[in-house]
Formats: sequence, structure tokens, C-alpha cells
Amino acid sequence: MEYLLKASAIVTIFYFIYKVLLQRDTFFEFNRAFLLLGLIGSFIIPFLVIPIYIEYTPTPVTNYNFSNVTVVENTDFFDILDYLPIIYLAGVLFFSCRFIIQFVSLFTLILKNKSEKQGDFRHVKINTNVSPFSFFNWIVYNPNQFNKTELDQIITHEKVHVQQYHSVDILLTQLSCIVLWFSPFIWMYNKDVKQNLEFIADQKAQLKFNCKKSYQTTLLKTSMLSHQMALSNNFYNSLIKKRIIMLHKSKSKKINLVKYAFVIPLLALFFMSFNTEDIYVEKPYLNSENEAVIAQEISTKTDTEIFLIYNNFTDAKFKTFETELKSKGYDFNLKSIKRKTNNFITTIDFTITKNDTDGNYRIASGDAIHTIVIEYSKTKNKFSINTLNFIENEKRNTNNRNVVETIIDKNTAVASIENIKRLLKDKPLYILDGKEIKEDEFKALNPDNIETVNVLKGKKATEKYGDKGKNGVIEITTKKEQNEKFQISNIGGNRPPLYVLDGEEIKKEDIEKLDPNTFKSFNVLKGKKATKKYGDKGKNGVIEITIKQE
Repeated sequence: MEYLLKASAIVTIFYFIYKVLLQRDTFFEFNRAFLLLGLIGSFIIPFLVIPIYIEYTPTPVTNYNFSNVTVVENTDFFDILDYLPIIYLAGVLFFSCRFIIQFVSLFTLILKNKSEKQGDFRHVKINTNVSPFSFFNWIVYNPNQFNKTELDQIITHEKVHVQQYHSVDILLTQLSCIVLWFSPFIWMYNKDVKQNLEFIADQKAQLKFNCKKSYQTTLLKTSMLSHQMALSNNFYNSLIKKRIIMLHKSKSKKINLVKYAFVIPLLALFFMSFNTEDIYVEKPYLNSENEAVIAQEISTKTDTEIFLIYNNFTDAKFKTFETELKSKGYDFNLKSIKRKTNNFITTIDFTITKNDTDGNYRIASGDAIHTIVIEYSKTKNKFSINTLNFIENEKRNTNNRNVVETIIDKNTAVASIENIKRLLKDKPLYILDGKEIKEDEFKALNPDNIETVNVLKGKKATEKYGDKGKNGVIEITTKKEQNEKFQISNIGGNRPPLYVLDGEEIKKEDIEKLDPNTFKSFNVLKGKKATKKYGDKGKNGVIEITIKQE
């Protein structure tokens, strides 16, 4: 839905510029190009996201600063947002059927009457009271309604529509109306596109006739009430007065063409306001003093040589790096490399060799890589290559799983919820042990029971969790032995639930004294399910616990 709203916003920008600045000028063909550009651009521009790279220095999670807030949610409520996709698809289906009916009606009228080929055009003569129109190279009219002069004027007008492929504009606007049917501006846009095409045809046709008054009389004569073909270029439309006014209007000054440039700042404002994405990357390229500190932290062995590759290494820097390694007896072969827009490295594949021993390394990511640390043990004649955050993880004896699909893991997450949310622009999705939880439940977690915290962003979040993950995902895994006790301590708060142990009510403090290892099953009831089973006592939720039988 976000894409559709952005597309609708761009249509609105082009529509208002046209109505306020361009509609009164006689640059009809420029206006046609402008309106087509707006139509096509509205469906392309939302895909063009401006990345905003924010550097951060990763720090280990040694403490959690979560507020002790608990809540019981009643999940039985109606939310209109859940039904928006269904409403939207119903609208698309309705207007698609309408389009198909119009299309079938148009071709039925064309094909059931005889057509006569005249050059690049096919003249279709009918006997029904339908205003003259054209669709691609078909020109449809009733010859009994007009005299020879009027027919010449009408056919000349319709030939302009055919020669300039105005039917393409009509089809594009109709299809856009199907996709963006919920926007009132797309329907007004559609109307103005058709009107401008009539201005073009009127202007071209009138130049071929000496008498403007005669042409205008023909316009009025065709303004009969009849069935109009929505997908065609009609000689008549309800805006006859505007068409006649435009025929008398003086040619606009060329200086007025500068008005088209007003769309640029408005589109720029749109990009900066709605089409940006914050991408957090590890702070690149440390100074030599910091390099020495890192090298000392990584290894205190005197027989080990250490080299660092940062995510902002340019091609020139790699050449310098290769020269430095060569002077120390190493061969460095950079096989492949990919970068983001701002030249941060996202993919790298290389081999480093010394004393007939190879060290191979490859990493591919959608985001900027972490600092790569190359260690060579002289005594063992062996290479060890890892990212800096992985090595820090090992040093702290924490979980050393390399979570490829996350932007940051437990070792690079920050210490508090405020800093985690800084990495996620909007309200994220919280997942506790594979289940979705509320933010208040997340804040209420006991840090002593947390095993790992993973944060997903961008495509990695949406690929795993769909549209729910568009604002980012915080995954929390608790220690296994604490899971049951953990859940008990975080339900209730100011509205304590009903506790039931083996079918009998029990106090919360008595529950907390129990050994979770003796639990056979653990069930939580909320909303209607709780009140249906336990009456008013269950209005704040019910926790049912069954103990294992010896």
C-alpha cells in the first residue's frame, strides 16, 4: 500500500502543476508530454529510493536498559487497516471489469460495421447516433449526420488523433485509473489528458481550413447527447466551450515554457521527504592510532602479522594495500568487488598468499561490510581471516554464530531500547522466541533471561516477515530454562490475570515459587476465550498451568 500512496502523491504533484501553471497556455504538445511523463513517472519514481548512510560505531551489549512495563492485550477488536488490501483489490476488480466491458463494446461497434481502407486509415461508417471518434487507425462516423464540409473537418480532426497515437494516452490513463482508483486526482488527471488531446487535434485541424467559424459550428453540431465510447478519441466532448476558447487564444510566449521546471523542486521535496532509506554502516577507516589499538586487542602474539581492510577502500587504496603486502612478501589477488552508491564495499572476494600458503575470503551482503582482519601466523604458516565484529565476539566468549541475515547481532547491538530504535526508523516488529509481541512486553523483559538479540532491516526483514517487517524487526531469544518462568512474570502488571494450576485458582506469588521444569503445559487465554471459560474473572486474561505427574 505504501507504493500505491507514493504513486498517487506523484500524480497529484503533476496534476496541480498542470492545473495551476500550464493549462491556460497553448503549448498543447508540451502539455501532452508533461502529462504522460507524470503518469509514467508516478509508477517508476517510488522505486527510486535515496539511501542515506549513517555511520555508527558498534558496541557490545553488556547491559539492557528496559523499563519495567507490563500489559495484557485484548486481541479481539476490529481494525479497518486489516481490510484495506481486500477493499483495494475489490476496487481493482470492479474497474477492471468496467474497462473490459468498454473495450468489448468499442470493438463490437467497430467490427460489426464495414470498414474501408483509405491510406493508413480505416473508415468505419455507421448508422447509429454515435458522435464521431477514432481508436488507433479506425475512424468511426455516421455520414448521414453531416454535410461534405463538416465531414472533411471531422475526419481531419480524427486523423490527427490517429497520426499522433493519442489512443495510447487514453489506454494508459484508463489503466492508471484501475490501479489508483482510490485517488480522486487520477480521475481528474484522466479527464484533463483527454481534453488536452482534443486541443491538439483542434489546433492542427483548424490550420487546414480558412473559416474558423465553420469549424466551431461543426463542434457545436456534434455536441449531441449520445453514447460516448470511453476508450476512444471523441470529436465531441462536454467541454466544447473550453475548446472554442482555446481556438481563439493567442499563442503563448516561449518564456512560459520555464513553468515546466517547477516540477523539479516538488519532486526533489518528495524524494527527500518520502523516498529515503536510512542505512546504518560501521564507521569506516580508522586512523593509524586506532589501528594499533585494534591490532593489540585482536592478538598479543609477536609472531602474528595483522592487516585491515575497511569498507571504504577505493581502487587506489587497494593498489597501495597490495604494494604494502608485496613489500612484506605477500601476494594479494582481488578477484571481485561490489560497492553501494556511496562506494561502501558490500561484496568482496580475494586470496592472499605467503610461503605457498593461501588465505581465501569471500563475503556478500546487501549492506556495507564490517572491517576485515587478516592474521598470518609466522610459526604456523597459517592465515586467519574474519570480520572485526566476529573476532570481538570470540574474545567476549559470547554466542559465536555468524548471523548472516541480520544487519547487527547481539555483539554489535547497542545497550538500550532507545538506541536500538534509532537504528530502526519507525515502530519495529518484536519477535520473542518466534512469536510476535507488543513493545510494552519487549520493554518488560528481564535482561538476565535474554540469550540473543538480532535486528533485521530492509529486504532481510520483509523477506522473512513480509509487510509486517517493513519498519525493521527485533528478534529476541530467551534462555531455554527461563522460558516458562519468563512468560509468567511478564503477563498482568496493573491488571493481573487469573492463574489456574491443574484446574484450581492460585496466586501469582505461589506460581513464581514453582519450578518451571515441572510444568507439563502452559496456556494463555485472552479476550473472549478467557471470559467464555472463566467468566468475569478472566477479563484480564488467564494463565493455565498443568504440572507433570510423577
